[in-house]
Amino acid sequence: MRSVITLLVLLLPMCGSLTLGTQTDLHTESQSTGAAAAAAAVSTQVDMYAELRELRDMVDKQGITLVEQRMTLSFTQDELKNTNDLLNKIVGENDAVKQRLVASETKVEALERVNLAQEAELTAVKTRLAASETEVVNLKKEAAAQTADLRSVTERLVATETDMEYVKKDTAAQEAELTVVKTRLAATETEVVNLEKEITEKPKVAFSAGLTNSGYIESGNTELNLVFTKTITNVGQAYSNMTGLFTAPVKGVYYFRFTVIDRLSSRSMFIKMIKNGEQVMQLYDYDTDGQVSYLSSGVTLQLEVGDVVNMRIPAGYRLYDHSDNYSTFSGFLLFTL
Repeated sequence: MRSVITLLVLLLPMCGSLTLGTQTDLHTESQSTGAAAAAAAVSTQVDMYAELRELRDMVDKQGITLVEQRMTLSFTQDELKNTNDLLNKIVGENDAVKQRLVASETKVEALERVNLAQEAELTAVKTRLAASETEVVNLKKEAAAQTADLRSVTERLVATETDMEYVKKDTAAQEAELTVVKTRLAATETEVVNLEKEITEKPKVAFSAGLTNSGYIESGNTELNLVFTKTITNVGQAYSNMTGLFTAPVKGVYYFRFTVIDRLSSRSMFIKMIKNGEQVMQLYDYDTDGQVSYLSSGVTLQLEVGDVVNMRIPAGYRLYDHSDNYSTFSGFLLFTL
């Protein structure tokens, strides 16, 4: 651009000089050479003017363009300055970014290490999780079994509680009954104590006696009072082996029993029980085989104090006894009245 402008500057003065010189030369030649030379010179001059006008127009255009380019250059320089400032700012920011990038890379490396550690830990956690899930499955199975057991135990507990309610009711009834029984037992014990006291305080009466050791006892021509002379037992001393009489010491109910034997050979055996001189009962037997025959019986009598009981055989009868006590008379007090 600068070379074109310089060329235009150099050509402008030359164009003026050339015009003047040409005009002078043409005038001289026209005078000297003639009309042909003048015509050729005029044609050449016209061509040069045309070229100069074109060159001038070009220079004008170039000047305008140069101005525009200068303005553009000024604007471009401002933009360049702004761009340089922006670039410097960007460079500064780039440095900061680089520092941040380095820090970020450091952090990334640290994070990668942490990530590796976390991946290892995650693997371990996954392993533990798998084991935990397996254990959870097993625990669920065990819990299901325990739930079934618990349900069974609960049902048994409910049944047991129901049974316990019945048992409590039965126990309450039994306790009430037991209270009644205890009351009755206390009354019975009191009664027993009273009875024991009564028994202890009241006389005890019991006797047994054998008839004789001498063999036969005969009545002869009159009724005979039997005296059982061999005292076996005589509690209360109510029986006399001297008279054969039992005398009631207390009012009460007594039981008497006797057994007597004889050898019967076409003869009879007879015995009576007497109370206060009156016959209570009698037994009779007749036999002809000559073997031993027994008469035995018992009776319960209510006696007053002093009542007398004894055994008799009618006239003409006999009994037999010896040391084996075949013939005996016994009695005892059942209870007092």
